[in-house]
Amino acid sequence: MVFLLIFILAVVGFLFYFRQRIESPNNSDVAVEAVSGTRGEFVIADGQSASQVSHNLVSHGFIDSSWSFQLYLKFKKLTIKSGDYLLPTTLNQIQIAEILSDGSHQVKWITIKDGWRREQVAAYLSKNLNISSEEFLAKSTNLEGKLFPDTYKLSDEPTVDEAISKMTENYQAKTDGLSVTEGDLALASIIQKEAGPVADMPEIAAVFNNRIKIAMKLQSDVTSIYQKDTDNWQSVGLLNYKFWQPASGDTTKYPGPYNTYSQAGLPPTPICTPSLAAINSVLHPGTNSYLFFLYGKDGKIYFAKTQAEQTANINKYLY
Repeated sequence: MVFLLIFILAVVGFLFYFRQRIESPNNSDVAVEAVSGTRGEFVIADGQSASQVSHNLVSHGFIDSSWSFQLYLKFKKLTIKSGDYLLPTTLNQIQIAEILSDGSHQVKWITIKDGWRREQVAAYLSKNLNISSEEFLAKSTNLEGKLFPDTYKLSDEPTVDEAISKMTENYQAKTDGLSVTEGDLALASIIQKEAGPVADMPEIAAVFNNRIKIAMKLQSDVTSIYQKDTDNWQSVGLLNYKFWQPASGDTTKYPGPYNTYSQAGLPPTPICTPSLAAINSVLHPGTNSYLFFLYGKDGKIYFAKTQAEQTANINKYLY
C-alpha cells in the first residue's frame, strides 16, 4: 500500500513537472538568432524524425528540453511537417508543437516572372499571399520596370512594403554599376516582350535604335497590347483579366501614350519588368542596319531594311 502511494505520488509529481516544462515560456540559455523582429528561422527537412527536430529546437534555443517536447508530441499524436518556419522566441513547447504540426508560420516563397507588368505582380501577390492588390498598385505607382523578376523569400506574414522592398532592392543590386536611364528601361521592357531567345535581344535593340536615330516610330505591337490592357483591365477586374493577349485588328485603334504606332518615341514608362538580359541588350546593342524584324512560324527571327523586304518576309515566313 505504501509502495502504491509512493508510485501514485511519483506519477503525479512527474505529470506536474512535465506540464510545467511544456507550458512554461522558453527558458533556454541558447540565444535564438532573430531574423525578423523577435522571430527566428527554423528549418525542418523532409524525412527528419521527431527526435532530430526536438534536438535541433534545443540547439537553436527555441526550447530548453528535448524529452518533454518529444513526449508531448507522442501524447497528442502530432506529426511534424517539414518546412521553413519563423518561430517567435517566447513560445512554450505546446505552442511550438502546434505550429510545427499544422504547418503555420512558414516563410513564403514567390516567383516574379520576366515581362510581368505591375498589375500582374499585384494579382499574383493577391492570389498567393492574400496581399491587397489595391495597396500594392498604390505603393508601386512609379516602379514599373523595377519590380525585378526573381524568386523571393518573404516572412510568414508578408506585407506590401516587404514585397516591394525585396523587388526594388534586388533591382538596385542587379543593376549596380550599370548606367540605366529611364529610357533604357522603357526600351528594355519592349525588347523583353518582343524577343524570343535571349540571343536575339541585342539585334532587336539595334533595330529600335536605328528607328530612333531617324525619328521613325517604333511601331511595336507589344506597346499596342499594353495600351489595350491599360484601357480595359479595370472593367473586367484585375484577378480575372488576361494580360498580353494579342490586340485584334488595327494596332492603331488603341490610341494612347504607350502605343508606339500612334505615338513617336519611347513610351513614358516601361511596359513591364525586363530581365537583366534585356537591360544589357539596350546597354550593349548589336550593330546591324535593319529597321524591321519578325518571327516566322518556325520560331526564327527575320530582319529587313525596307518595308518591301518586311512585306516579303511576312508573306514568306508567316503564311
